[in-house]
Amino acid sequence: MMYTVSDFVCVQHDWNIGLLRHRWNGVERFAGLSLFQSVHESLLDIARQEHACCWLIELGAAPLAVEDQLWLENEWLPALAKTDVRRLAIVADDAYNLMVLEDLLNMQHPGTQRHVQLFADATTGLEWLTQSSEQAQNMQREWEGSTPPLAIGA
Repeated sequence: MMYTVSDFVCVQHDWNIGLLRHRWNGVERFAGLSLFQSVHESLLDIARQEHACCWLIELGAAPLAVEDQLWLENEWLPALAKTDVRRLAIVADDAYNLMVLEDLLNMQHPGTQRHVQLFADATTGLEWLTQSSEQAQNMQREWEGSTPPLAIGA
């Protein structure tokens, strides 16, 4: 497992099981659409190159802007459908983002036959993706020891 930590995003992956995970570092409300798109396009490139089959996405509490929602619907979700990702776990603690995500994920895009689950915490999402409580807990411990905590109010 390896981490890439920048000012904007933390990434964890375990290519032995095809898992990709990312979390915004509490700055997404300031990121702007071009950075939001750029980061998500880079993550899709990684998913394609490494043949990721499962992905954990942790959203911060910042509401997704309308522009971000439209871009996700029209660009990102169709591109995701062309990857090997078939299990997507999403952790979101913001009611607005949950509602937006449910609406986006309920829209049918060709090739989006995948299992998507929403979770209240990352460990439970990892358990679902890895099918192993022990592996999920190990990944979560490593994550917590290597990533900065989210900023309060992020």
